[in-house]
Amino acid sequence: MTWLAENIMSIILLVALVMIVAFIIRAKIKEKKAGKGCGCGCSGCSGCASCMRIRPDRDRDK
Repeated sequence: MTWLAENIMSIILLVALVMIVAFIIRAKIKEKKAGKGCGCGCSGCSGCASCMRIRPDRDRDK
């Protein structure tokens, strides 16, 4: 029990960091499922598969 008392702040910090990372990952997964792509701004992006499909708001020749 003394180990827990000595390390409570480290444990709380670790739990907080794990929660923050989990929320970031969850947000990225939601963005990907919503079709928002990689999040890098698609202008000139040649590596993102979701950016390569033809969108109705873009000219087909470009």
